[in-house]
Amino acid sequence: MQQTLGDILARIGQKKTTWVLTLNTEMLARFAREPSYHDLLSQADIITADGMPLVWASRFKGPDRAIPERTTGVDLVDAYLRLPNIPTYAVIGGVDPAATLAKYGESAVRACQYLFDGRVDLSAGQVQQFADALLEKQVRMAFLALGGKKQDQLAFLLKKAVPGLVVAGIGGTFEILGPKGSRAPQWMQKAGLEWLFRLTREPGRLWRRYLVYYPAGLGLLLRDCVKPRAQASRH
Repeated sequence: MQQTLGDILARIGQKKTTWVLTLNTEMLARFAREPSYHDLLSQADIITADGMPLVWASRFKGPDRAIPERTTGVDLVDAYLRLPNIPTYAVIGGVDPAATLAKYGESAVRACQYLFDGRVDLSAGQVQQFADALLEKQVRMAFLALGGKKQDQLAFLLKKAVPGLVVAGIGGTFEILGPKGSRAPQWMQKAGLEWLFRLTREPGRLWRRYLVYYPAGLGLLLRDCVKPRAQASRH
């Protein structure tokens, strides 16, 4: 995670346009339903494993390709907002992100040069509005707290519209880090059970995601792990 954060800060300093994607099992599940979604996410510049199943699956590829640990949007935002010198940033989306920023103190609030928590419709006019604001405010980092496919589509559009911007989709991060939010204990995170913690807290909203969509993503991971071994056994 620290390596990824260092890479992000270096790209901010170099004004290198970058899309940071924290890949999770829900996104993998969507690949099975929408092949074009895979094509969209392949445009990202930095891709991290946001979930232990991806870390475990990477170990089947050999030690040289194993991912050392997961890097979540929550951890990245938390580390970013704790930096001694926070590069200017923007927040688009989220549930009361201002309350979350206030938890991190004056420096985090001051570094946020643009905050939009209204409805995002991805219209050409709105995307241009975002691009103009980010350019005017000289924003270096944009956090998109929209979740689902919408934040990935917006990240792709802003990457093209705002040269030098680093943009990251971070889903419900501001809810988790907010005054009323909480994270699973460390042992649950390491055991890949953070989804269960969240499901018990919001079963009505999350049951479909975790019980219907996630198994398809896990199936894709399993097939990807087994296929290379099966091919190797035939040679």
